[in-house]
Amino acid sequence: MNVITRINMDLAARLSRPTVPWQVESLTWRLPGGADIAKLRVDLLEEYRIDAGMARSWLGEQIAVHSNAGEVIWNGWIESVILIEGRFRTIWSTENLSSRVIARYRQSSPLLSPLPEWSYSDWAENDERLTWLGAKESLVTLDQADEDRANQVAASQLASQGSEWCGIKLLDADQEARLEVVARGWWQRLAWTLDGEESGVIAHLSGGKSQLSLGVSGSERLAQSFLCTEEDFTLGQVCLRVAMTGDTADDLLVKIYSDQNGAPGTLVDGGSLPNYRIEGGWRWLTWSMDTPLLLTSNTLYWLVVERDGSLDSDNYFEIETDDGRGYAAGSLYAWNGSQWAFKRHDMRFCLLAVAQSTDLMKDVAEKVVDGGVLSGVQVWQESGIWIPRWRALEKTRMEALGGWLASGCVDGNRLTAMVDAQRILEVLVLPRELGPALQLGEDGWLSLVSSELLPNALDLLGRRVLLPGMGEEEVGAVKWTVERGLTIEL
Repeated sequence: MNVITRINMDLAARLSRPTVPWQVESLTWRLPGGADIAKLRVDLLEEYRIDAGMARSWLGEQIAVHSNAGEVIWNGWIESVILIEGRFRTIWSTENLSSRVIARYRQSSPLLSPLPEWSYSDWAENDERLTWLGAKESLVTLDQADEDRANQVAASQLASQGSEWCGIKLLDADQEARLEVVARGWWQRLAWTLDGEESGVIAHLSGGKSQLSLGVSGSERLAQSFLCTEEDFTLGQVCLRVAMTGDTADDLLVKIYSDQNGAPGTLVDGGSLPNYRIEGGWRWLTWSMDTPLLLTSNTLYWLVVERDGSLDSDNYFEIETDDGRGYAAGSLYAWNGSQWAFKRHDMRFCLLAVAQSTDLMKDVAEKVVDGGVLSGVQVWQESGIWIPRWRALEKTRMEALGGWLASGCVDGNRLTAMVDAQRILEVLVLPRELGPALQLGEDGWLSLVSSELLPNALDLLGRRVLLPGMGEEEVGAVKWTVERGLTIEL
């Protein structure tokens, strides 16, 4: 990598007095993400003027660092601007600033639903900050609240952050006047926005004060019809609230059937839940389908529950129901040994659509592209790991992507992601192919064995480099400083 000579940000020209050229003090690249942190400074030679309005206009602005050859080797956005003058250090930063805040609180007992039962306040928004920064969101979680209280907390949290973007510190001694910039890579910008998904659920969760027996004579199987109301609904998980009576030794099966004249018709798919997971009182249990099942929109299906052992009037299962029949899109029947008998109940159920983790990554990244932060997304290998699409609003997009990456691939391969110089998010398999052989000089600097210039740091991340005396090691982070040149973390 060539010595760094210039950046594409001309902050010096905006000051009212001349300055010396900007200096790059350090650059860091890390996985996942790519470009991580950059620190730059400029010494102020003459009398100058800078105010909060000027500093604020730089925050969030794009920045790229170039090599002598003109190659972009680090790119991101400005997180903090720091002015040091005499004994005063003034910092302007987006780190603790939000333009939108939302508060959430529990709506009901978690025993009533397999999904987190959150209610949310309205978004509290600051129009000026939205215009300045765009959507920079934060979430407040309350243990006990109602709608009015949650709205008040969200508004209060947003207002309190208005003064946190600027601070002054008194230093121990006078220092040379200078301006410093701390920049972050585009991956960190994904932490500005919260991630959540409301689709991917077909459910009837009301009721709960009634039950029907399952696995006894006259009630051998239960079947609940349901209507698929979403496009591209790939069923992966079935949740039911179940209890055991006595000491059953067999497993519980769930199966999906097509509809045939208002009754279960052809078996489509199913899943089994081991008996050891059913022991205990009432609880929500989750079945995973043997193979994720794509349901047809606006089509009626049947969810059938049965035991895989013999009927037993002393040891059996119970399924929680709604005797108010609150599910208008289906009906509940019991198989009595010879025919399906209508029951004035509805089963309490929750069906979750799933998607491959890499498809979820692509969907989230495309939203970021639509927001103008990224320019594109490229997934190089599907993960084969299926995850529910529905997600509560509780993580940032960066946190969500990081969790999916950590799940890896079904074939055992590991995944990572980085934003390249063109701001395209690439999802990659680790390790990347063997990189160039590096050598450590007596001065502690890294160089190629071939004595050629080091490659772009992004090209080193995730590769197994051949280090003399150490064999192959995988590069997890790269740092460049004026004092030490390029160093790597394994």
